[in-house]
Amino acid sequence: MEEKKRGGGKQEIVRALSHPVRVEILQALHGRIASPIELSREIGQRPAVVSYHTGTLLKCGCLELVHSRPRRGAIENFFAVAPRSLISGS
Repeated sequence: MEEKKRGGGKQEIVRALSHPVRVEILQALHGRIASPIELSREIGQRPAVVSYHTGTLLKCGCLELVHSRPRRGAIENFFAVAPRSLISGS
């Protein structure tokens, strides 16, 4: 049963990494922490698009939520590449 869970996780990561915006996000986050707002400026995508894709990367374990803070009546989240993900090199 454990093998099935791990295999499904790897497939989920492969699917997540098949989208070019997600790859751009991971490249932009290499060795640092940033919010979707900051990333959207860097990669030239709308903040909503970046937020959606960071959520997908978070669910599959490629990103981790480092901290959050209130910003203009909303919550701004800050992400980093997850230390144990396939893409971190660890």
